[in-house]
Amino acid sequence: MAFVQRIIMKRYTLLLIIVLIGLFLRVNQLGTPNLTVDEAVSTALAKMNLSQLMQAQPALELNPPLYFVILHYWVMLFGDSEFALRFLSVVFGVLAIPMTFAVGRQLFDEEVGMLGALILALSAFNVQYSQQSRMYSLMVLLTLLSMYFFLRLLRKSSRAISAGYVLVTTLLLYTHIYGLIVLLAQNIYLAALLFLSREKTVRLRQWIVLQAIVVGLFALWIPVFMSHISLVTSGFWVPRPTLSAFVNTFITYAGTIIAFPGTLLFIVFLGLAVLSLFTYTKVTGSMDWKALLNSLGGYSWNVHITNVASVTLLVVWMLSLNVVPFVISFYSTPIYYTRYTIAASVALYLLVAGGVRNINWRYAKIAVIAVIVTLSAVNLQGYYNATTSDNTIEQAHKAFSYVIENAKSGDVVIVYPGLWKYVWDYYENGTNVDVMPFPATFYYHGLSWENQNTIKNIKELQSDVNGHSRVWFIRAGTSSFTPFVQALNTSNESYESKSSQAYGDYTVILLEKRN
Repeated sequence: MAFVQRIIMKRYTLLLIIVLIGLFLRVNQLGTPNLTVDEAVSTALAKMNLSQLMQAQPALELNPPLYFVILHYWVMLFGDSEFALRFLSVVFGVLAIPMTFAVGRQLFDEEVGMLGALILALSAFNVQYSQQSRMYSLMVLLTLLSMYFFLRLLRKSSRAISAGYVLVTTLLLYTHIYGLIVLLAQNIYLAALLFLSREKTVRLRQWIVLQAIVVGLFALWIPVFMSHISLVTSGFWVPRPTLSAFVNTFITYAGTIIAFPGTLLFIVFLGLAVLSLFTYTKVTGSMDWKALLNSLGGYSWNVHITNVASVTLLVVWMLSLNVVPFVISFYSTPIYYTRYTIAASVALYLLVAGGVRNINWRYAKIAVIAVIVTLSAVNLQGYYNATTSDNTIEQAHKAFSYVIENAKSGDVVIVYPGLWKYVWDYYENGTNVDVMPFPATFYYHGLSWENQNTIKNIKELQSDVNGHSRVWFIRAGTSSFTPFVQALNTSNESYESKSSQAYGDYTVILLEKRN
């Protein structure tokens, strides 16, 4: 008994070490002052009261509001510094590590769970989104929880397990709209299981009831969801994906920050993922290092297909989150974007862990784990270097400061894209300059400026500058300012360019009304 307890203690000590490594990697450089536009939007929503948040959130975010509600209370407790804002995502990202262990243990065994947890802890891709004040690490955690209760339901149903499944799956749907695809993946797998397997551990009627409850609890958001669908179908900023983008998503799961190590790690992952379906034992053969090729030719192996159900679930989980939005994007409005599919990365990591477990030669297994750790470390270093060298916010500060120093009473400032106004609000809070976003429909619909000359949008822009003799434009990116001037000059009051300043990717232009 004491021996068993020592083994259990060693295993959970190892898991604790992996969790602490994951925590360190996610806290490292967390407070770097480089808030993204999306993070600034999250902050703006979190600082509203709940009533304002629920009213404003549908116009600013296509995803449901759960993360922003949690962030609202988090900011009340811990403030809105970059470190504090992002630490909530760190918490979710770190909790996902032991949950990966739990899901891996349910699917395979403790070894796979431990290896999967290690790969997730070291994943540069997941570290990146555990360091952003966005909903992605929460999405990963809730997907893992939903899959955990789903697996428990497949083995033995109870009221507690059913309630846990309904709760976490509903929370997942209120976190990210791709949660619906996770739900779809579970139903695809269950349908295959009921059709192909003789073991009927889940009663179909009970499952239908659980799904109806989840959908019913999500029904409050369905009207907003439908309005978002109409917005997205009228034009969305996500580009139409290519087959290359589809493949690159899986390479990104491997944590590709530096091209060669990241691609090499993906190749290793791909081989191990395939190996997760096979076990092998040596029947005959011996190694003669002096005649290596001859001795290898004398080896004989027995190969068996194994863990079919577990591997199938992981493949369905991983591919559903990629294939479904890719197909929709190919034939309809593009909605496929790598970070939206982040919950699928954990399925890949567990497949890889299953492949490592199936390596029978101890030293080869240790070598493969060492390769994974080494290449993951290289990718992590590349990610941290990219984070510290990112001077986007420094450039924005310079552009903002130039306007603040030179603006006069009665001036109006318009920023493009419009959501950059929230970056201004975060970093330039307290200034008296009147700042407006560029008409939001331009940003949401992803239109090029040359196609923005609709009467409605021109009137909106003219309304923003009405009564102002001087107009400042701050542009992030490389688009031309010509449409600004053209749009303003279609009104009764014409403007002309007076000055232009460039700060890296940011350009500031001053327009003055003609005399």
